[in-house]
Amino acid sequence: MGQGDEQRVARELRVARLCNASPEEFRHVPDFPLTVPEWREFLSVHSAKHLASKGFRAALEERRAPWFTEAHRDTGWLGREPASEAAVAAAEERLGVRLPPTYRNFLLVSNGWNSIGLLDLREVEEIGWFTEKAADLLDVWEELEDFTGELAILRRCLLISVDEGGSGGNWLLHADSVREDGEWTAYEWWPCHGGDPKPYEDFAAMAKHASDAVT
Repeated sequence: MGQGDEQRVARELRVARLCNASPEEFRHVPDFPLTVPEWREFLSVHSAKHLASKGFRAALEERRAPWFTEAHRDTGWLGREPASEAAVAAAEERLGVRLPPTYRNFLLVSNGWNSIGLLDLREVEEIGWFTEKAADLLDVWEELEDFTGELAILRRCLLISVDEGGSGGNWLLHADSVREDGEWTAYEWWPCHGGDPKPYEDFAAMAKHASDAVT
């Protein structure tokens, strides 16, 4: 099956799931990006919205966006160069998994991202298992008796975001939740807030939620 066929099947499966939803649920399902062209359009719109937002203008004035360059300003693009198919395949071999389609296609448009949902997204060469990338954090939360179920999920998650003393948030993809269309459940977790990881249908749903929050 070629890549185009895989994307067609994935979209048909998604529509089938939505058709099983109630009318109220169906009306509120956003149009998530799936294919490479859809990601390119989605990220271009997100970049323009982010650059025009009050929050970003305030960050510039307060010098809280050191990553922002003249190139970002000139192009209106907050992403990076696309990851190559070879780089994505090498990461999959290193991790022993096939990355979910929406995240995989995102990487083929932008290898990481600057500032989405108050986080930066790692380049494909830097993503890794949460147990390896954030072992110290897991050690702390293992001491909580009522967090056992969440820990089981976190131990099988890929960490795709980076936090260098900033927001304290994490974007995660759960490898044990693979659906028929190849997608994984995505999680957003802010341990500094004391809450549980928040699940999303997949990476695209999490990215769409973060983009919708930009004002």
